[in-house]
Amino acid sequence: MTNSPIGPSLEALWRQEVGVSLGDAAFQMSILHWVNDGLLTVFFLVVGLEVKREMTVGHLASRRSAALPIAAALGGMVVPALLYALVIPAGPWSHGWGVPMATDTAFAIALIAVMGARVPVELRIFLTAAAIVDDIGAIVVVAVFYSGDMHPAYLAAAAAVVVALALLSRSRVYLLSPYILLGIALWTFVYAGGLHATLAGVVLALFVPTRPPANLAALMTQASTIIASEARHEGEVLRHGPSTPALHALDAIFDRLESPADRLLRHAGARSSYAVLPIFALANAGVAINPGVFVGHGWLMAAIVAGLAIGKPLGVFLMAAAAVRAGIAVKPAEYTWRQLAGAGALAGIGSTMSLFIAGQAFPSASDLSAAKIAVFAASIVSAVVGTALLWGPSRQELIEEAPQGASMQVS
Repeated sequence: MTNSPIGPSLEALWRQEVGVSLGDAAFQMSILHWVNDGLLTVFFLVVGLEVKREMTVGHLASRRSAALPIAAALGGMVVPALLYALVIPAGPWSHGWGVPMATDTAFAIALIAVMGARVPVELRIFLTAAAIVDDIGAIVVVAVFYSGDMHPAYLAAAAAVVVALALLSRSRVYLLSPYILLGIALWTFVYAGGLHATLAGVVLALFVPTRPPANLAALMTQASTIIASEARHEGEVLRHGPSTPALHALDAIFDRLESPADRLLRHAGARSSYAVLPIFALANAGVAINPGVFVGHGWLMAAIVAGLAIGKPLGVFLMAAAAVRAGIAVKPAEYTWRQLAGAGALAGIGSTMSLFIAGQAFPSASDLSAAKIAVFAASIVSAVVGTALLWGPSRQELIEEAPQGASMQVS
């Protein structure tokens, strides 16, 4: 679309100012900024909720289980940034070291899903957790290194909202609406304070409760009692349906049974995947393809490609291996080191987040266009290499690398 006759009109659309006004007070941003600063906050809220759930009640609840993807994610951020810094010449492009740090969670997990049973579920969990930690690391980098001028008064107000969120969570408030209202206030103050507004999504996720309420057994007993009472009026229920008071009571119990985090994920998760990310990609991925983009940008493009396609898999694999060797983490027997290397290669797919950081790092339109092309090229290379490594590990590899007990099961 960007390279078609409607390209200029599309660009003008994204630059259109939209906002609200009340008397002399007005708050306006371009549609592109609403997408990048507003909609993407929903994505980071979902990311934060997912990693919190996995580390509190999910597959990564134990310290050693969580250590492997966390170590891999740290390696996958540090090594690409260092490699970028080594390749890039000193100058304004040095500020773009954050571009190759990020992993596109959606694309990486989608490729693993397409491969089906060839990839163990445990490896999918590893890559998901590593990519989520990676995304949170990326947004912290954006907040610290790619934000504008700071305004202490607004940041103090944001800190006060964080305290209120902490008190809500500590008081075991399981209604979702207070968290949402405070989250909107937090987004406003973070944006006005000069930090990147999407940080508010991650912070909000930290305080939304992930566990069911403490009186879970009592709520289940209440629900059973209501259902048993309705069952005694079997004929009437068949003619008119359950009584209205019973339906209201069961609705109230259901709302209290499901944790606020699960409820929010159920409503926001699909919207994040099927609306927020596609709209973000449509708004940010457009780049005019012409020979002039490549002129004078060779080192910039080489640094980004090297960081994503080489630095990412190296960082993920080496840090994971170091964590296992040091006894900090344990590698599940269900996948091999070759498969872990394949997951590390898929982590080099930087599309969404790399484009996001590039937009913050390169104000020049020509620099940004070159960076986008490099991100796309590196992501394609990473996808091909990762898929090749994961497509066909031999059965013998699984038997040789598994412990004795697991080897007997494979046999």
